[in-house]
Amino acid sequence: MASIKIIGGGLSGLTLARNLLDMGFDVKVVETRGRVGGISILDAEAMSIIDRIIGDITVEKYSTAVRVSGLVKIVSSRGVEDVKLGVTATGFRVLTPIELNIVGDRPAGIYPYHTVLDLITENLAPGRYVALYGLNRYSVLLARQLLNYVRKVYIVDPQSVSSHEVSEIEVLKGNVRRVKGTGRLSHILVDGNIVEVDTLILAMFKPWNPFPELPAVGHAVLEVYDPRALVEASRLQAINLACEDSNKVRVYVSNPEIQVFPRQVSRCLREILIVRRSGGKIMVNGRVYNVTGDYVIVEIPRDVESVQVSSV
Repeated sequence: MASIKIIGGGLSGLTLARNLLDMGFDVKVVETRGRVGGISILDAEAMSIIDRIIGDITVEKYSTAVRVSGLVKIVSSRGVEDVKLGVTATGFRVLTPIELNIVGDRPAGIYPYHTVLDLITENLAPGRYVALYGLNRYSVLLARQLLNYVRKVYIVDPQSVSSHEVSEIEVLKGNVRRVKGTGRLSHILVDGNIVEVDTLILAMFKPWNPFPELPAVGHAVLEVYDPRALVEASRLQAINLACEDSNKVRVYVSNPEIQVFPRQVSRCLREILIVRRSGGKIMVNGRVYNVTGDYVIVEIPRDVESVQVSSV
């Protein structure tokens, strides 16, 4: 069996590694940090999965992937290694202030989510009065953890409706429009309201695959927050990678609110993952399915030339 490098040691990368190892592949996971778990380290459900599967998975920590002269390479203390067969499992990136239309001063105290996650793993607090911009599974987990370190935590939610339970944390509805402060952040403007904080954590995410020439899995390609969906996506990708049939079935999606994984399906794979975070009905090749949570696994009919996915 071929040797596969998986770039990223979070839930998706490790789950993919477990599946591929069980299929007989030689697998190595490359992780830039000194720990595994990625964005999921505060997620008890995700970490219980990782603890159960990690076993004999080889993880090369403090290593990173870079592109040199058009080639993807692994850089570590052992030197430089070419990636002949790899998968990107790098996870989310955080939207920038420019992308979020935040203007104002340029004070200290504005952090991307992952930086604060690294800080609290070292028992360091980012500030005393903290606002997280974005309401999702990961921001709620971080906010609850920050209650052990700071005096006050807000979550600013630009959406009018949320399914997340955050009864112990004050949620402010609106958009962060402006940041103010000389030296250190002093307050933010949430629509028309001034909120006095010394720390703003950006917690809106976007899938990120820095190596688009490689197949991707998990948050590198999907915006979904349920750990079970990430586990399913890794299982499907493992089947896809193991297939020796080069013929692919293409998946077409007509609604931008619907995510499908994978978008090219091998003849060996008879299922796809469909994410629709608002739930509702979808149609796959003329058949209607109901998405009751964030996602559904749909069986693909055999001998089809393409798969058409749309809303109902």
